[in-house]
Amino acid sequence: MGSGKSAVARTLARRLRWPILDLDALIEEEIGCYISRFFAERGEAEFRRIESEVLAQIAAQKGVVSLGGGVPTQPQNREILKKAAKNGATVVYLRASPEILASRIRRQPGKRPLIDGDGELDWPATLARVEELLAHREPLYRECANCVVDTDGATIPAVSREIISRMSEV
Repeated sequence: MGSGKSAVARTLARRLRWPILDLDALIEEEIGCYISRFFAERGEAEFRRIESEVLAQIAAQKGVVSLGGGVPTQPQNREILKKAAKNGATVVYLRASPEILASRIRRQPGKRPLIDGDGELDWPATLARVEELLAHREPLYRECANCVVDTDGATIPAVSREIISRMSEV
């Protein structure tokens, strides 16, 4: 959350002239409402089930796929991502510091159910929650990714250029 996945994916897709497959947008289309509402009404387990189904449906399609930050928390999703990397896809982990992630997340209150919960969090609580999620998720991101790009202080165009330059290395 907050790494710039959606913005980088849009720029990358435009530069590569590939379609963009935004997993969150596809899920919202599937469930007929915003993810935050679905999450609140049906819970994380049901959301993750649908997320995995939609990921499996799009995994073999050519394009820039933008994934939610929790996708690798599910073992079946990690297997899909590792298989894609093995088959030549560039699976990118956009790495950012907890402080940068927390500051970006706080600019969009109400859109991050795992951060916002039932109420607005103050800065220390937001940062603590980001650090907690990142401690759990970062090893999973590294397990799946065959390309790691640091985004702290980098612009979206610069991150996109870095990914394109590293695609031939993968």
